[in-house]
Amino acid sequence: MAFKYRRLSPFFLLGRLAKYELEDVDRFLAWSDQQRRGRQRYLEKLPSSDGPDDQFVDDFAEIGAFTSLYTESAIVALWRCIELFRKRTIAQALGPAQAKSVYRHRDFSNALARLRISEPKVRCARSVDELRCINNAVKHEGRVGRELAAYPRWKNRQGEELGNLRLHYARLRSLTERYIEDLMTKATRWWERKPA
Repeated sequence: MAFKYRRLSPFFLLGRLAKYELEDVDRFLAWSDQQRRGRQRYLEKLPSSDGPDDQFVDDFAEIGAFTSLYTESAIVALWRCIELFRKRTIAQALGPAQAKSVYRHRDFSNALARLRISEPKVRCARSVDELRCINNAVKHEGRVGRELAAYPRWKNRQGEELGNLRLHYARLRSLTERYIEDLMTKATRWWERKPA
């Protein structure tokens, strides 16, 4: 999806920067997938003995652990893109001092309210909030927490391991870009109407 902003918007460059950062996360994930596939092909080509070799089984388990690690890292990086974009947008609109604490959800919502933007009305805001909850679960527990379990795809899974987050990344990636684009549009509208 292409970002569509008015070039005169003071937020245009912030949107481009966010897009480049999202593409970097995509490249990281693609590179990691390539490494995983290469390791798997290597292990599959090894001569097999009569029975299961413990080292061979461990090597395959290691591939699974690597996959979990890099998909979790991609989720955290995707959320980081959102956080940085939000902080830069608030800093541009209200000044750097106002942007210092926008990594806290409540402070970000309050800053948006000063721009006359209601966060729930930003396109894909609910999906981005789900991403925030997945990020928190990855960083703090490694399990589905209460806040994440409130989302339909995670219902009745509270306390369970997160599992492979690859499909969630694929689903949330495009929604993240839509969120950034809509927030950019709303911030630009505010900028055009703000008193001089």
